[in-house]
Amino acid sequence: MTLTIYGPPMSRAMRTLWMAHELGLNFRHEYGFQEEALTPTEDLVAANPMGQVPAIDDDGFTLSESMAINIYLAKKHGKLAPATPVEEAQTLRWSFWVMTAVEVTLLDVLLKARGLRGHEKDPEAAKAGIDTLQKPFNVLNDALAGGDYLLGNAFTVADLNVASVFAWARAANIDFSQQPHLDAWLERCLAREAAVWARS
Repeated sequence: MTLTIYGPPMSRAMRTLWMAHELGLNFRHEYGFQEEALTPTEDLVAANPMGQVPAIDDDGFTLSESMAINIYLAKKHGKLAPATPVEEAQTLRWSFWVMTAVEVTLLDVLLKARGLRGHEKDPEAAKAGIDTLQKPFNVLNDALAGGDYLLGNAFTVADLNVASVFAWARAANIDFSQQPHLDAWLERCLAREAAVWARS
């Protein structure tokens, strides 16, 4: 059986590369784009007709969307996966939550804080975005007050999915001193060997 993961490491594909390394999987990694353009390759389009990354081809089964891919891989390989219906519901809840309540604004903060992808540095706009994110930051901080990880005391795909988005906060130098539980949890997650490998 062959697993192929499409997407550059500096894209959302980092999340799936992190998961594959956590699981100890053998896989093939393809960027999915032609070298001198952002034109998706035929193989990527076959895996995801939208031509977006990440996408996987798992021995003929194709899937896109990073959160869905990671939950699928965790459940298929029986590691980092939710163990009960309640844990599965919470995993889905946190995965949807981080995409809808955090990701778009956090990415905008990162782009404007560091002047990436053609954006000019705009500290005021970045600060406004951080201000907007204080409510979800506090929600996550409160959720982590009772344990080291989102589903208790063990790292799971729920943590990986959420922390992979919050990695952008570290890149944007966001101060989490007012959210100490979030700050400590993110440090634990991003210090994992598989997370360091995926970001390198």
